[in-house]
Amino acid sequence: MKISHAPFFIAGCVRSGTTMLREILRQHPQLESPEETHFFRWSDPFASNRYDMVYTQNKLIAQQHEMDGIDAEEFAVIYQNSLDRKDLMDGYMQAYLERQNNPTARWFDKTPQHVYGLFLIKKAYPDAKIIHIHRNPLNVAASLMKGQVMPKHSLVGAVNYWNESMVLIEAFKSVYSQDVLDVSYEVFCSHPLNTLQRVLKFVEQGDSNIDFMLEDIHPEKNKYLESMDNEQVTFVEERCAEYMEKYGYS
Repeated sequence: MKISHAPFFIAGCVRSGTTMLREILRQHPQLESPEETHFFRWSDPFASNRYDMVYTQNKLIAQQHEMDGIDAEEFAVIYQNSLDRKDLMDGYMQAYLERQNNPTARWFDKTPQHVYGLFLIKKAYPDAKIIHIHRNPLNVAASLMKGQVMPKHSLVGAVNYWNESMVLIEAFKSVYSQDVLDVSYEVFCSHPLNTLQRVLKFVEQGDSNIDFMLEDIHPEKNKYLESMDNEQVTFVEERCAEYMEKYGYS
């Protein structure tokens, strides 16, 4: 099988299993991925005042850079030497691979909100593949409203997180369908090894016979049943009906 060296991107609605997939793929000796980069997320043009503000004032992103082993001074140099988002991504990933002592590894990115910049990603990396993870919006909404990992969101905000990601991925697939792999969170949790092999085949990684540790993956528990009332469930089902039906959640 052909082995690709092109980067690939994991994107989709937040709270849909993107982190879980990244952590498993990180076990592969030839794959490396940093914390979420967000380089292609915001619509503000690269190096515009509003784009600059994110990387000079956002404390969470600064913390993620520290977790990747890249301090503020080094990031500032990478940023100042970049002319566009691709330059920034390439420079950051090169520095990150060096920190991992794995400079020849293939890098990939996991930023769910990169659904907002998929066309920019495809322009920058024409050979890139997109892994789109989707999850029942009822469980996504329940998680966002609870706010354990991310700040608490309103029901309306949670629903729009899901709907907007679906609108964007569908628009992208209408042009680049062959470069997108849809992965069901529910299927991934029930059959992790099969799903993982499918992902590796899609991104042309080749050597999929890796002894991945999958013991911590468990089937979906539908926790929305414990935290959402009937009115909230009905609201989600009505607002998300179009894509719930299309992705088998009706």
